[in-house]
Amino acid sequence: MLRLLIGLLLVVFVTSPVRADSDLTTTIAAVYMPRFEDAGLHAIAHERVIEVSACDGCLTHDLMRAGTAEVLGFNAGMTDPVSAVIGQWTGSPDHDAILSDPRWGRIGCAERTVDGDHFFACVLAAGPLPAPALPVSSSEGSGIVGLPDTAMP
Repeated sequence: MLRLLIGLLLVVFVTSPVRADSDLTTTIAAVYMPRFEDAGLHAIAHERVIEVSACDGCLTHDLMRAGTAEVLGFNAGMTDPVSAVIGQWTGSPDHDAILSDPRWGRIGCAERTVDGDHFFACVLAAGPLPAPALPVSSSEGSGIVGLPDTAMP
């Protein structure tokens, strides 16, 4: 109950917006692996990025939600803050291990900018990964993807 109250107070009293996370989620998928985007985890990531940015830049996992894993990040003065935080995570054994773990098949991320400082939170939960895309055959003839031309009489 106390966490909910703190989260609500932070949302009400903290005025800078939380940005959409599509760049962050897309970059994580490209560097690590695609995951299912989860609306509930997305909401938690928005709460977490507000919590860590309201704490004068302290990045702590004290308020991490049960049953989740998270990666938090901060940077300032970067021309590409998303790539910079991904570089920080890939260079950190603990963060890299979380993002490399295929057991965490669901994800939600958020980014918040306060006075030029960028704060990031990605929250992950257990679940299967999306099925890999089927390869597309470049051959024409059968009209059935993946079958050789000789499959049709």
